[in-house]
Amino acid sequence: MSRPALAGLRTPLVYLATAVVPAGLAVAFIVLRARPAGDGSPAGPSAGPILYHLLLAVAAAVAAAAAGGALARRLGQPAVIGELAAGLALGPSVFGALQPSIQQWLFPASITPYLSALAQIGVILFMFLVGCEMDWRLVRRSGGRSFVVGHASIAVPFLAGILFAAALPDRYRPAGIGDGAFFLFVGLCLSISAFPVLARILTEQNLLRSPVGSAGLAAAGVADVTAWCLLVGVVAYLRGASLWAAAWTALLVAVVTAVMAGIVRPVLARAAAGSAPGSSRRTTLFALCTVVLLTASAVTELIGAHAIFGAFLAGLIMPRGSEATRELTAKLEGVAIWVLLPLFFVVFGLQLDLTSLDIGGGWLVLAALVVIAVVTKIGGTAVAAVAAGTTARDGLALGLMMNCRGLTELIVLGIGLQLGVLNPPLFAMFVVMALVTTAMTGPLLRRVVPAPAPAPVARREPSISENR
Repeated sequence: MSRPALAGLRTPLVYLATAVVPAGLAVAFIVLRARPAGDGSPAGPSAGPILYHLLLAVAAAVAAAAAGGALARRLGQPAVIGELAAGLALGPSVFGALQPSIQQWLFPASITPYLSALAQIGVILFMFLVGCEMDWRLVRRSGGRSFVVGHASIAVPFLAGILFAAALPDRYRPAGIGDGAFFLFVGLCLSISAFPVLARILTEQNLLRSPVGSAGLAAAGVADVTAWCLLVGVVAYLRGASLWAAAWTALLVAVVTAVMAGIVRPVLARAAAGSAPGSSRRTTLFALCTVVLLTASAVTELIGAHAIFGAFLAGLIMPRGSEATRELTAKLEGVAIWVLLPLFFVVFGLQLDLTSLDIGGGWLVLAALVVIAVVTKIGGTAVAAVAAGTTARDGLALGLMMNCRGLTELIVLGIGLQLGVLNPPLFAMFVVMALVTTAMTGPLLRRVVPAPAPAPVARREPSISENR
């Protein structure tokens, strides 16, 4: 064999001797000498099937949410309507009824805890983004009228919700929950308005910068913050089982809020002012903000409130108007909105069984719930707005805005189901009510307030979270 031919074989021979032969000997040794653990089964539980199903479930959730959101936007609705509908369709009410074996294979019970944990993280990140986007300048510019309208939009439905809960048959009241806690939570569920979804609707209809749009957004901001504070009190009462325990939790929440506003916020503001884009300080600032977000959520969960209030509070104290805050929210939105929140809708769908509405005239109770929710929200807000000096048309428009419930309502409902204060039939009713009231906001608002001509100057594009 010629010398050039031998030179051409050198590399394959070296590879065979130094890579293939040692690897083959290693495999042969393991096959011949290794002993199985115990009775021949693997040494521990394999995470392979769980991870495999979890990845498939996440992929299905993201794909369904994207398709549902795109279809909703084509129909002139917020994306949350289509995303929630897609999540519900993957549950037992639709997919499970049509293809139960495939649905159970795609979403086995073994991965439900993992899906729920990821969904909760998504909700925590979303609430942080909502807090970051809360613009208090609108509230200050609108004066006391935003407080009048915002609080009236909560108080009237809250009272109606308590009366509605008191009139419900016993089959809609979960066992082990006192009347007081049940009445309070149902009242709160009727009081919710969705600030992020409303911002998106107003932007799409070119009303965000109009006087009535600014007034509606300011009132929704007041209502949103007030509703979360009420939620803290109700959750503390449910977990503590006494007014004293709830009062103690409320005091601890006040202390946490004071520390966040008085100490953490100035530190973050100084750190944001001294960090340049792309610098190591900016990276450190992002890590610090993330630690603040997670720590605040953990602390509020520990003291008997809920983790989402800590996340919302962390968003409220982020430096306003800071380029660093905008960059941080843009980075978090991708993971929270497109990956984790679709899991929240799927978990919702897995918990929802619409067939439970057939029990004892459930559809009649649902119809009454929707009517009460719509009339008290729109009527209470409109009357307060007109009494505060707005025109009748603008008062009606404000009522329609406050009637939008969106993802905020779903988060509260999920907490109620988790705490056992809502049983499956009543939970299903409130989910349907949230969908109906959110879907009707945009079309009715277009009829009451015609959209003005677009301004010639560029306006702010809504963030991704405002779709919800």
